[in-house]
Amino acid sequence: MQDPDINTQLRQLYGAIEAANSEGLTDIALERCERALKLLAENGEDAEEYTMGDFLLMAGHANWSAGNLEEAQRNYRQSLELEPDNIDAALAVGVTLFHLARFEAARAQLEVVSVEDPEYAEAWYYLALLALRRDDRELADNFFQRANEIEPDRWSMPVALSSEEIASILESFLDEMPTELRDALVNVPVILEERPSESMLYSNDPPLDPLLLGYFEGTPLPEHSVFAADVAPARIMIFGENLSLIAADREKLQEELWITLKHEIGHYFGLDEDELAARGLA
Repeated sequence: MQDPDINTQLRQLYGAIEAANSEGLTDIALERCERALKLLAENGEDAEEYTMGDFLLMAGHANWSAGNLEEAQRNYRQSLELEPDNIDAALAVGVTLFHLARFEAARAQLEVVSVEDPEYAEAWYYLALLALRRDDRELADNFFQRANEIEPDRWSMPVALSSEEIASILESFLDEMPTELRDALVNVPVILEERPSESMLYSNDPPLDPLLLGYFEGTPLPEHSVFAADVAPARIMIFGENLSLIAADREKLQEELWITLKHEIGHYFGLDEDELAARGLA
């Protein structure tokens, strides 16, 4: 006999999970997802409004927000296996694969989404990012254009600045730094590249985010010692193409470039992410 309260309970849990996710309360969101999944396992045939796939998708969103991309990927795949026609789950799998630097698998998944529902702007945007990684800029521009036409407020066209123009902006920032700061960075080259290489991404476990804006590599200054002869050389890398993806115009790109440069210099001086965030540089 159908329990009239099952759908009410699931509806309340779903709303509570949405609220917890919006506030970054991952543990609470995941605990409520577990409760919902257990309720569905016990009374699944009586539930009409929500499915296990719905709550696995929400669990994936919670893990994504917490930076647990492998767990998010697992949740999204489970949701898709239960509901193969769920385009939201298929898209989430493809996007997560991209951020885990599994590019060929991401491309295959997102191409399926783009065929199943050509109005999913996010699928076209990520296909454009994948085309950029293959240096197919014409195809990337076509895909960026499709995403922008579908959702112009969310997916803007990247800033059309050459590497030379971005390098010029970066050099001007370095020239304008106080003398004592420039002196402290004299042995720390600032290198401009388009995007992180695959070898750099895979040097970390889990992989670094392909949309990384900047990266400090080496030994932070506070860890240097006159007694240590094996201090790893330091360098700062700035990824111009990735910066152009988040900037709507040249002025915004300059702003993001300046913030990224200060962020990586902060790492060189030994500041962690929380300290950088406290200074508005995260």
